[in-house]
Amino acid sequence: MDADRYARVRELFLAVEELPPSEQLDYLKSQAGDDQELIDEVRSLLSEHDAELARMEGESAKSLLPPANDPAVAANGFVLSDEVAALSDGSEATSATVNSGTKQGDSATFRSHPDSKHAAARRRANEDSKSSAAKPASGAQITQHGSQRTHASPRDFDAPSTAKKSKEKEFWQHRARRHRRFNSGWLWFAALLPTALVGWWTYHQVNESLQNAIGNELNGVANSVSISVDQFLSDKAKLTESWARQPVIRQSVMELLEIAKQPDANAKLKTAEQNDLILHQLQELSGRENVKFVVWAPAGKILASWLPDRADVGGSIAPSGAANLNRAMRGETVLFGPEILRDESNGFVPETSVPVMAEIVPVRDDDNEVVAVMLVRGFGMFADFDRLFRQAAEAGGLDVYAVSRDGTMITNSPQASVLAAQGVLAAKESEIAAQLRVSDPGVELTRGSSKGNRMAQALTYAAAGASSGQENLQLSPYRNYAGIPVVGAWRWQPRWQIGMVIERSAKSAFSTARIVRFGFLMLGALLSVTAFIAATQIAKRTALAQAATHPLNRYELLSELGSGGMGVVYKARHKQLGRDAALKVLRSDRQNRDDRLRFDREAKLAASLSNPHTVTIYDYGRSDEDEAFCVMEFLTGITLYDVVSRSGHQYFGRVLFILRQICDSLGEAHALELVHRDIKPQNVMLSFDPSVGDWAVVFDFGLAKPLTPDAGSYQTAETIWAGTPMYMAPERYREPNKIDPRSDIYSVGCIAYYLLSGRPPFIECDPESLFALVLTEQPISIATHRDESVPDDINEMVAKCMAKSVDDRFSSIDELAARLDELRQQYSWTVHEAAGWWRIHGSEV
Repeated sequence: MDADRYARVRELFLAVEELPPSEQLDYLKSQAGDDQELIDEVRSLLSEHDAELARMEGESAKSLLPPANDPAVAANGFVLSDEVAALSDGSEATSATVNSGTKQGDSATFRSHPDSKHAAARRRANEDSKSSAAKPASGAQITQHGSQRTHASPRDFDAPSTAKKSKEKEFWQHRARRHRRFNSGWLWFAALLPTALVGWWTYHQVNESLQNAIGNELNGVANSVSISVDQFLSDKAKLTESWARQPVIRQSVMELLEIAKQPDANAKLKTAEQNDLILHQLQELSGRENVKFVVWAPAGKILASWLPDRADVGGSIAPSGAANLNRAMRGETVLFGPEILRDESNGFVPETSVPVMAEIVPVRDDDNEVVAVMLVRGFGMFADFDRLFRQAAEAGGLDVYAVSRDGTMITNSPQASVLAAQGVLAAKESEIAAQLRVSDPGVELTRGSSKGNRMAQALTYAAAGASSGQENLQLSPYRNYAGIPVVGAWRWQPRWQIGMVIERSAKSAFSTARIVRFGFLMLGALLSVTAFIAATQIAKRTALAQAATHPLNRYELLSELGSGGMGVVYKARHKQLGRDAALKVLRSDRQNRDDRLRFDREAKLAASLSNPHTVTIYDYGRSDEDEAFCVMEFLTGITLYDVVSRSGHQYFGRVLFILRQICDSLGEAHALELVHRDIKPQNVMLSFDPSVGDWAVVFDFGLAKPLTPDAGSYQTAETIWAGTPMYMAPERYREPNKIDPRSDIYSVGCIAYYLLSGRPPFIECDPESLFALVLTEQPISIATHRDESVPDDINEMVAKCMAKSVDDRFSSIDELAARLDELRQQYSWTVHEAAGWWRIHGSEV
């Protein structure tokens, strides 16, 4: 190795040695490029480097050196090595053979372990090369063995034995002190640990209790507001419906319809006295002088209105109101708003800039046929609606507001009004209701900060959940419309298309937990020994408390998996068996007799099934407090919905393989005269079995019903549809109470369509439109979605399952299973193919 190469190694070693171990290799590669030999040389030195030992040995070597100009050196006949010269005068050695020096006192000297094969080889080469130029003047030279020498120690200097022993003693004393400090630290930690454990346990319990309390509070307020909103809007709808049935109004509308048929009808309508009769009657009924109304004919023509000049009479309804007109003409009472009114081309000019709420009601003739539609507003509906949310917010110190389907805040949130007044929100206080989009700005906003474009920002967690029709509780902090971390709950009223959001700032919600944590940190610092004794006593009391005979005490709750209409499902582990399970507990708000009997029925029906492709029931019972619970098999894997979400449409053979297993599960259920009624991709769990491949398990028998109900068992009476609409058979819409196993076959066909095409058979936002599609239309061909041809026999199988008439479907699930067995002979799906899919797409299971 030449001097330049040695200098390069030294330079890299000194630079890399100061870096954290995780960054050393990347830095070496960035500096050495393709010179792998250079990288290996430096890494070898690093692997055998002991910084503490090198420092101490370097200090030992320096203490033994005479001054650089000491004449005793020459008198004794010794020649200093380059390393010693460098250490003695603070300069770097520049020998053509060796360049291993460094600055005086620098503990980062080339500190390779003495056993390094690279260091030993270099020493031998250097000593050989210097043998003619750097020999000692006498035979008194003593060469250290490789195991006793480093680059920082002299090679040719004979150190006195007493000095060597002194430094050796100092070295071991130093290590002894280090071990003593280490042991002392462990002893201190052992004293502090009980306090820390008690602190952690207490903090955890307080935090959990806080979460339960906050969750109960948010859910309670959300449920209360939801009920109040539904009751309020229902009352207003009934009130306006009664006005529409009032004889004077009905007769006036009938007369206006007759006038509309006459020549020059528009002029006559504008001067018709029926306008005033309707207005006066509404003023009398509502008790408000400012009540406003509009009457439309079936075709959308304006027959009458509250405007003094009646400029809009004779015009047509705005295009945006056509849908509401059609709904009202079908006999519905439609809620309008809250919404900011805009100028329309039919002559209407808004008289107010505040949000407006109105009811659109049908007007019927003597034969109870809808002949016209009337809109009524101006009777304080929005003010009362907004006050309902404001009172809920003020009572609990919460932020309570309503959102529309598009995520717009449609009430005046007190918190938003305060932030707007402070200049945090890019809106005035009067621009909140029906105008502020509830989006997540990404960061917490402050006065004068960049607000961003709310239309381009994603909705907040709560607004997105509520506007998509979900009901949930979120105790993990998320950002609200001002970027402030909050926790919240939300509800959705499908009838009125209004969502309700209840939020509390995370800071105030969990302030108690932070105080408890800080208090225990102080306690641990000041009273370690006392905390140790207290922890022992608390542990004893805790053990006694947990020895209670509560039946659920056998299970350790790990996490909440979800909440449904009847119960809350947790992931749990049996404390003695160590087996994971799904623990379903009847919700606290569903503890009435009917709900308990329904819960019993679901558990008993599911427990009667034993097919390996059906979820297994382990246990069922009630606690001493009469809490109903059910312990089920904990399914691992992903649902068929997730399978398609991850990889799109599936191979023909795989679809047939999965459907066959679903048929096994339903075959047993049907044999026991039990119909599932809610077969859908989200209710089939798929996992990987090394011996079989894909393994499907059907779960959620919450809507299952027997074909021949036992007169002695509890039965539910259904007046509404039960199930998921896009996967329900047509006859389920027509006769919800009729139970037929072939309805499950239709749903299996829908799953087959979904897996083969990557899309549900029917997709519609409007439930009525979806019902119409299921009842009358055929889904788009699978080949169109796949953009490739689909074998006729598979198309025929799916079409037969999804036939509109039950008589055109497979007569039984066993017949479908037999057909699947025939098709599987043509379209295989092997364990190897399944393993390949799971390796790519199932890594997150």
